[in-house]
Order: sequence, then C-alpha cells, then structure tokens
Amino acid sequence: MLNQRAELNDTAAMLMVAAARDHALSIGVPQNIAVVDAGGRLLAFCRMQGAKFHSIETSTAKAVTAASISAPTGGASADFGMLLGMATQGQFTNLKGGLPVMIDGQLAGAIGVGSGAPEEDIAVAQAAIDALMKAL
Repeated sequence: MLNQRAELNDTAAMLMVAAARDHALSIGVPQNIAVVDAGGRLLAFCRMQGAKFHSIETSTAKAVTAASISAPTGGASADFGMLLGMATQGQFTNLKGGLPVMIDGQLAGAIGVGSGAPEEDIAVAQAAIDALMKAL
C-alpha cells in the first residue's frame, strides 16, 4: 500500500477514503474527503451525497496544507491563518480537518476532510488514518 519511500499510493488512499466515508456515515455527517501524497498531489477524493459543495476546495486545501507542514491544520493564530489563505490564494488553510499521515516518523501523505463541524472533520480524518495503520 506504500511505495518504497513510505509514501501513500492509490491503494492506501482508497482504503483511507473508504474508512473515512464509513465513519462519516456512522455519525450522520456527509463529508468531502481528500487524500494526497507527501508532495500534496491528489490521490483520491470523495464527495458524499449531501456534503457541502464549497467544502470540496477546503478539504483538498486541508490535505495539501497538512502535507506541506507535516502537522494538523488549524493550529495557527487566526490572523496568521487568514494571511496564509490570502497569500496562497486558498491553496493553504488554517481550518481544522487536515491531518498528516506519518509512518515511522516520516511524512507519507495527508488527509483533509470538510463539511462538518471541526471536531467531526478531525474524527473522520483520524478514522481513515487509524484504518490505514491497522492495515499496515
């Protein structure tokens, strides 16, 4: 499910999307789910029926940002977060719901989830990472 560099591939990404989708269904919150590799390139995406269409871009930006900084999104100050979004024309975000995927201390990719409350987005993203780690 990973290439030689411990980077997510399409198989891992699809497993993560399926696990995220299952968790979103279990909590009754339709989501947009984006999985990227360590370079921030999109590997898989799912827009669940009923997910907010404007969260398509933010879920992808959450994944790209988490991959770029190797950390969860949403940790910057509000002022810096606003400047970050403006300076990158929305490509990076400070919204919660982006989590890096770390394997053996190395960035393997990231997931971004959007359309629910911040805590719901994080829980759905974490469910995907948990499923991947269990599969490894």
